[in-house]
Amino acid sequence: MFNKVRQWFFARTAGPLSRLNEPFYGVVNWLANTIILLFNPERVTKLGNLHPDKTFYVIRDLPPYAGVASWYDRVVGYMDRAERKGWIPIVVPPPTAQPDLGDWYAYFKPLSNIPFQEVNHAQNVVFAVTHGVVYKRYNRRNISRRHELCKRIIFNDALQHFIDERFPALFADMPHPIIGVRFRGTDFRVAGNWRPIGHARVPDIKEFCDTIEADCRKWGVDVDGGAHIYLMTEEQEALDAICQRFPRCRYVVKERFTNFDFKAYLCYKRLNTITPTMNNFMYLLEMYALSKCDYIIGGYNGGVLVALNWNGNTYKDVHILSTGTS
Repeated sequence: MFNKVRQWFFARTAGPLSRLNEPFYGVVNWLANTIILLFNPERVTKLGNLHPDKTFYVIRDLPPYAGVASWYDRVVGYMDRAERKGWIPIVVPPPTAQPDLGDWYAYFKPLSNIPFQEVNHAQNVVFAVTHGVVYKRYNRRNISRRHELCKRIIFNDALQHFIDERFPALFADMPHPIIGVRFRGTDFRVAGNWRPIGHARVPDIKEFCDTIEADCRKWGVDVDGGAHIYLMTEEQEALDAICQRFPRCRYVVKERFTNFDFKAYLCYKRLNTITPTMNNFMYLLEMYALSKCDYIIGGYNGGVLVALNWNGNTYKDVHILSTGTS
């Protein structure tokens, strides 16, 4: 029933922004947020006497089992709320976070130059409540807003150096325009076919590749064995299948998982040649490259959303595939 209502809304909002504007999620998100805050309101707490002229918004809801794109999306949403309230957002990793998976500062600089120690003794502190996916919306106005917020999330020196070192070679001598393609491997389980098991559905591999070809023709781009295609996926079988159709496509060379476990982070624990932190470095590099493409094709997922936010509505066209959720 949820999918039928969702698709009914989606089908009736067709227009110039139909691929980026799904008001049904806006309504659901607003309702969810209202209920959460009704039962768990965010109140100002006094921890000390420092900075009486400021109110700090402490973000500590970055679960270690969530991916870095999910963290990023959540932090941007909290930043938006903090700015509207006149609060200063501060990210504090939970005390039980795994060093490789739960530390925001392994990848990004602090949002504020005020030390945690001072926030712990501040006069006005608000602890953010769990909002989940409340902030995931795909309309152009929201993306423009989030693009400005993203400018305040700065890569730390190690990640910035990593991207500066590797990104130029990724697109070197690649013909333009570049079509960014995002296939989320964790949407599928290898069981004789590509079977959706809990995220937004996208077509199977053949249909997905057919869609890429159709979009190339629509956008006037020569398929040319995929010479114009940059591919982002975390699953090796998906990479192999798409590369068989588009052997000239570009992608980040790294170890990928080969079968899906319901909790995605378990997949990454099984990687043999790459640590979780380095895997996230690679993932952020992949999303950064996706945001620098001329076009983008992908489903409803965090990687696509972050790329849209970083790109800031400068893609020539966007194709978000939506066939409901499993």
